[in-house]
Amino acid sequence: LITAQPLTENLILDEELSALRAITVTKKATFSDLCKMVLIHRNELEKFGTDEERCARLAELKIYDTASVGHIHLKPATKGAVVKAVLNLYNLEKTLLFRLTNWDWYAMQNAEVLSLIDKGSNSWDNLSGEELVTIMDIAMQRAQEQSSWMQPKNPYKEFGFETYPEMEQKTKPL
Repeated sequence: LITAQPLTENLILDEELSALRAITVTKKATFSDLCKMVLIHRNELEKFGTDEERCARLAELKIYDTASVGHIHLKPATKGAVVKAVLNLYNLEKTLLFRLTNWDWYAMQNAEVLSLIDKGSNSWDNLSGEELVTIMDIAMQRAQEQSSWMQPKNPYKEFGFETYPEMEQKTKPL
């Protein structure tokens, strides 16, 4: 049975896709691009009409202090700022020094260990929109992996059974 999605859902999806396309082709990502990407990942982009409101939301959520940035449309996003934001957004594993200081430099070291970025990058390096999207996607993947850690797994599931007695009963020779 196929059902039509409400028109508003399609409009929201279009807004997110348009923003994502625009960010991907940008040669130099800005802080407003970072704010959009974070809110796309949180499914909150449509809740905020302006980039200023979107960046204020990041500060409110303590993902990144955008109040100190200044001109979000003009200031290029740095690798340090991006990895700091994704570490906070996805609550990925954080080193002790990053937890204590919350500095971009320690966020970079943390991100290198998690393979979010290449080793040897500088926290003040600018990045393209494509690099921003890639880092966000890798971070989301790491967060999904992290959420599955230490989860109980059914060892009989791969054989098509729920329990050992069920497996034994159905595979027992006659």
